[in-house]
Amino acid sequence: MSTSVLQQARQQKVFYFGAILVLFTISLIHREFILKPQATRLQLIHTVRGQADLTSSAVMLSLSGSRGLVVTYLWYNAMEAQKRSEWNEVELIVNTITKLQPYFITPWLYQSWNIAFNVSVECDRTRDKYFYISRGLALLAEGERRNSGYVEQTKLATDPDRIVIPGNPELRHFMGFIYQLKIGNSDERLTMRSLLELSCINPIKRHPDRFRLPGANQQVNLDALAKFCQEHPRLIRRLHEQRSLSDEQIVQFLSDNQGIPSLYDPLDKANVATETPSELKADPRERFPILPLPRVGLLDPRSPDRLREPVDVFLVCRTWYEFAQEPLPPPNRGANVGQPTYDKMRYRAPKGIVTQLFRGYPARAQVYFAEALNSEGFFDSDGWNAQPAFHVWARRQGIGLKEHTYGTDSIYHSRVAWQRGFEAYRDYGVKNGFYLSPAEVSQLTALASIIRKQENLQPGQIPPVKPEWRQGKLKDSFDAHVKLYNSEYYRNLSNIDAFIDQSEAEADAITATARKHLFTAERLRKYDPTDRLLAIYEEGWKLYTHACLKFPRFAQVTTMQDETYEMYQIYLGLSQKHRGDEFKRALTLGGKIGAFWSMSPGLDAIAQYHVVGKLEQEKDPSKQMLREILPARQRYGDIDLIHYYDGAGAKDLKDEFLHPWLHAAGFAVNMSVPQAIAFPNGHEYYLATLRTSFRRDKVHDEWRPLIASQTRDLFFTKLSLK
Repeated sequence: MSTSVLQQARQQKVFYFGAILVLFTISLIHREFILKPQATRLQLIHTVRGQADLTSSAVMLSLSGSRGLVVTYLWYNAMEAQKRSEWNEVELIVNTITKLQPYFITPWLYQSWNIAFNVSVECDRTRDKYFYISRGLALLAEGERRNSGYVEQTKLATDPDRIVIPGNPELRHFMGFIYQLKIGNSDERLTMRSLLELSCINPIKRHPDRFRLPGANQQVNLDALAKFCQEHPRLIRRLHEQRSLSDEQIVQFLSDNQGIPSLYDPLDKANVATETPSELKADPRERFPILPLPRVGLLDPRSPDRLREPVDVFLVCRTWYEFAQEPLPPPNRGANVGQPTYDKMRYRAPKGIVTQLFRGYPARAQVYFAEALNSEGFFDSDGWNAQPAFHVWARRQGIGLKEHTYGTDSIYHSRVAWQRGFEAYRDYGVKNGFYLSPAEVSQLTALASIIRKQENLQPGQIPPVKPEWRQGKLKDSFDAHVKLYNSEYYRNLSNIDAFIDQSEAEADAITATARKHLFTAERLRKYDPTDRLLAIYEEGWKLYTHACLKFPRFAQVTTMQDETYEMYQIYLGLSQKHRGDEFKRALTLGGKIGAFWSMSPGLDAIAQYHVVGKLEQEKDPSKQMLREILPARQRYGDIDLIHYYDGAGAKDLKDEFLHPWLHAAGFAVNMSVPQAIAFPNGHEYYLATLRTSFRRDKVHDEWRPLIASQTRDLFFTKLSLK
């Protein structure tokens, strides 16, 4: 009996054990082939959301439901530590918060901004600010890696059914935005940009001992400094010209900032003694400046991509902005360009900014880069002639140096950067369906006219959709109407026309040469207000005028006009001051009081000046004129007097008719500029010009002034010159 019971018990154990094995096997199979793929598609697994962290996962599991309470307590402590200026404590607590909430985006965004902006400004020294900016960026980069998404590697990239978990576009975008605001466009941007470039140079190559001669005096080794300038012309020119540092101060700047965050391992005594270069940091996550891991090689000197463009903060911004585009849904060129539908499990749309604007940031960063090259004086193959700077440094040491020209490589040409900016903005508008060619606009307008006539719709009107508008010809007509509306709306919202017009003109050789002359004159006027300076200015303004007439839409870009007109007023002031005697004689011999005086041919560059006050009541008007006009407060020049023909019927006018018609109308036409220039893109710019009194702001309905009256009024109002 006992044996039978034992046998039954044994059989039951075997059965239960077998059942456990079977159920366990089934559960494994079910988990592996059903639950896991489903959890992957639903983005519930930590490993598919980004780089998983074992410590973070263990702490989250151990806290269970009390995690929210702990995070709230830590957040409060972080704010209190910040009030006490305990920055190390702040960083430690913030790192703990983000480990407890790795998939909640707000702590990453807020705390990285807090460190990069609020904590950094509490520091006095620029390099300390730079350090905390780098710490804020490092924190945000870790958040991006924890939420970087996942692409199943077992299937081909061309397989539309491959599993894709998108990354977070806001985290990637904000990385570029911090670089842009805190390093590229901050109040201390000259120093910040220089520090970022130093971070990309091997520490041994920028070690201060390399730039000093042996001996007790430790004088600067100009040959070594010249060689360093050849490798990094923008850095040295920025420090010398824009920050006004001498050779000794430049070497001291390198010495003070030897230990900043870098791409490379720190130097040790052996490196310095043997002049052995440091190695790139083994972990890309520890390098600074930080790039997305798929593109980290762009800052590696051994990478072929690194040789195509120089190190620049705006190129780092552009890299992050481009990386932020990858999770976005494909752009839609259809009628619903503004509200595309997409698979929200496969794509992510930005939450804090309109998607169409979000897509334009890579192109904007490229334009920022081109503007930076312009501001530093790198336009074309002429580069930077550093001879004057090195001559001053060498003369102080009693040695002679040959002429030095740096930055002649194409990577430093602003024309190349502007051309890329033009192409980037054009592609951005075309791909997103709101930058339409004239042929497309004409075709869509003709198609939209059907529903506009039938329903009495205006071009800028989108009423509630009627059911019959979704069928037959009315559907195509309504879609064309909506597409034209969206095109106009998003072009105005993104200001894409101004950027395209500016980039297209700035990439032209005439504009680049004009910018170069004006840049040279601006540098020269600080210590050489002579006829030579005025001649450089005048040549620059002639070329600038030609560029505006060649690209009329460029002439109407408001931001460009404001900046240029201020420079033009400086030139007129210098001209008036330096040629004061000639100007007085011209005014004394001038025509009608209270009007404008046309200078003699030799004084045409002085331009014309507005007479202030009513002088008719004075017994000796010429003396009163000189007393009130010199120095003239409201100065006007040739650029103020030029208008160009931009009428709707310009293309219908033949060459043999246009100029005679203008002469018959009493206009003085500038025959030195061709009437029209045709370009491969199909645009034609009609360049008939005239000089007239700008008191008549509206010369003709189809004429435009080169400088808008609003620009002049704004300038005079801003400087309280009215």
